[in-house]
Amino acid sequence: MRTKRAGDGATVGSAAQTPRRGMGGAHPRSAQRTLRSGAAAETVMTPGELQRTIERLRRARAALAARSTAEVVAVLSDVVGAWLAPLSPWRARAETLLPAATGFSPAMVRHALPTMLEPLHSPALAGLLAAEVGARRGPELILHILPGNLPGLAAIPAALSLAIGSAALLKAGRGDRVFPALFAASIAARDAELGACVAACYWPGGARACEDVALAAADLVVAAGDDATISDLAARTGKRFVGHGHRVSFAVVGREIIADAGAAQRAAAGLAADVAIWDQRGCLSPQLCAVEGDGEAACRFGALVAAALRPLAQRLPAARLSSAERLAVRRFRDAAEWRGFGDARPTLFALDGEGDGTVVVESAPIFRPSPLCRSLRVVSVADADELAAVLAPARAVLEGAGLATAPERWPALAARLMACGVHRVCALGEMQRPPLAWRQGGRPRVGDWIEAARA
Repeated sequence: MRTKRAGDGATVGSAAQTPRRGMGGAHPRSAQRTLRSGAAAETVMTPGELQRTIERLRRARAALAARSTAEVVAVLSDVVGAWLAPLSPWRARAETLLPAATGFSPAMVRHALPTMLEPLHSPALAGLLAAEVGARRGPELILHILPGNLPGLAAIPAALSLAIGSAALLKAGRGDRVFPALFAASIAARDAELGACVAACYWPGGARACEDVALAAADLVVAAGDDATISDLAARTGKRFVGHGHRVSFAVVGREIIADAGAAQRAAAGLAADVAIWDQRGCLSPQLCAVEGDGEAACRFGALVAAALRPLAQRLPAARLSSAERLAVRRFRDAAEWRGFGDARPTLFALDGEGDGTVVVESAPIFRPSPLCRSLRVVSVADADELAAVLAPARAVLEGAGLATAPERWPALAARLMACGVHRVCALGEMQRPPLAWRQGGRPRVGDWIEAARA
């Protein structure tokens, strides 16, 4: 792997050039260089370099085809273990580089990055493959076009690609050019032959010269991004495409939780954590909370969530906000103040910093997204029937629901939410910790990669 000097358009974060298995935790020189500096994560690839990288991946994949799934899974488990170890040099380097590269606070990166890797432990990975793949093998080369909203998103697609026998080209998003390169290097450090089947690269979104090379060469394209990007890529890729576009999540709190002071506080603390982690930039971040009961119940619960967000603003400081984000939050707050003018009940709970937390209690139960940056809308609903009506207009983009209710009500409410189009229901406080088997957008995690490539 080369690192870029001034004026040198070099391969970005590719794995070791020599397809030779590493011994234990020995670091190939390329991995050592990435671990030390992280410079490779910042380079921009040219079409020629991209074509050569693709050719290297295809050559390396021939050796991968001869290795058993169990052996590959064992190596990947070691890699994940190395990242999650208390004194992991890989995670330490990521924690050093990611705040400046992504804008997230150092405390947030330290707290949340492990959650992106934990689902990949060996039993979960082996179980997913058994359930969705069996003895089938993946296509030769998968291009993963990654979003830049959250760091760490490259780990799962990289690992799953290798586990089904595919080489992986990771196109980093603009917001995270650090982690994909480091994760590729960590695989090479554990097993150079396997690491040679992964390459991390970057070019600006919409740069057609590189994009056309990658789209034409890949046997399958898996992309995540906004709906316009997904539509454009799908049209240019044809049938060899799996896309994940815009999705939104929300929370539901039962009336029996509101009636119990302790349960209400615990639910509010869980919801505040779900809102704060990654500053609401993920598709599983709740933007709306529906409270069973009247407006008074919604106001009481909104106040509890705002109180729970306050210590998180200190423990997990918010990311740097752009001027546009600050303006959006300010408008969100101003609109709530005007709507609540003359209302005896407080409808706006705002922390000092725009990114520290904003809770708005709204009288109309309408599903509308928030401006993110730890901003939450709270509405009241009479019962599950009214909740279903609130969710109906947003059905096409629903993803996850955090639920707080009595155990005896859980099965029926969870089933009702799934019937409304939700793909994952979990307890409040667990929304940002999806299992590996989570079917994002209702699709198999990895099974349809094989089917799409064969279509």
